[in-house]
Amino acid sequence: MGLKLVTPRKMLSLKIIIITLLSCMVIGAVLMLQWGSEKPPVKATWVWDTTALMKDKNEMLAFAEDQGVNVIFLHVDRKAKDFEPYRAFIEAAHGLGIEVEALGGDPAWGLTGYQQEIESFIDWIEDYQLAAGERAAFDGIHVDIEPYLLKEWEQDREDVVRQWMGNMAFLVKKVKQGSALRVSADLPFWIHKIPAGHSGSVGSWMIEQLDRVVLMNYRNFAIGENGIIANALPMIKEGTRAGKPVIIGLEMAPSDEGKHISFFEKGASSLHQQMQLSHIVMRWYTGYQGFSIHEYKSWKEAAKS
Repeated sequence: MGLKLVTPRKMLSLKIIIITLLSCMVIGAVLMLQWGSEKPPVKATWVWDTTALMKDKNEMLAFAEDQGVNVIFLHVDRKAKDFEPYRAFIEAAHGLGIEVEALGGDPAWGLTGYQQEIESFIDWIEDYQLAAGERAAFDGIHVDIEPYLLKEWEQDREDVVRQWMGNMAFLVKKVKQGSALRVSADLPFWIHKIPAGHSGSVGSWMIEQLDRVVLMNYRNFAIGENGIIANALPMIKEGTRAGKPVIIGLEMAPSDEGKHISFFEKGASSLHQQMQLSHIVMRWYTGYQGFSIHEYKSWKEAAKS
């Protein structure tokens, strides 16, 4: 069998392909290195189990500092009469340059009949703020309200959306009447697809109401259809348009919703790599503010491996 000759034209085409690939690799490497010197403004996490405050406050804060966390969404127990664990934690966090927002919420808080629960949550925070003093005060209020998990969502979605918007407006108004606290909320990445009558989409309406939002963008790959970047972009663009910050939430806890949801099996190294790739694209939008990892305990376990 005779040898096939490579023509000059084919050789030139091959050289162009090789040069292009090498250029892309170099550019990608340079951009990835920039992550070290150009980190996003916010790196946050949720802390749901506040019983740990009494036992491993120092461990929690050491982990947060090691991971570059500068915002913690700290769940509060409205039945707690003793403010001291919260006061000690927040004061220590502030000493490390970490902001702390009071976290609360329930799917039912999206229904008008549960406004008293929202009011009770805000009242607890107001009482705490008065007792704790400036150094140990919360920096904001963060709510996780997911009414689309209720059976009412399937029965009459339009009505539930109306109630949800009404309760969010109620929450923001009550908080702002008594304080200058920042108000933020967890929202699903697809919220821009839900119509809100004359207000456009529920996503754009929420961004207008809130000081910032955290997008529950639970995907474990950055690039491609249904990935972190593709799913986050619509709300990132809304935030850019409105001048409001949007944080991208990623999942580290175990999930039974599919292999594409969580980084639990892929590990912490994969999480950081996909955050880097997402950051490279998102940093060009002023509405993008960083990432939040759900949640502290799962993230800490993953970081050990």
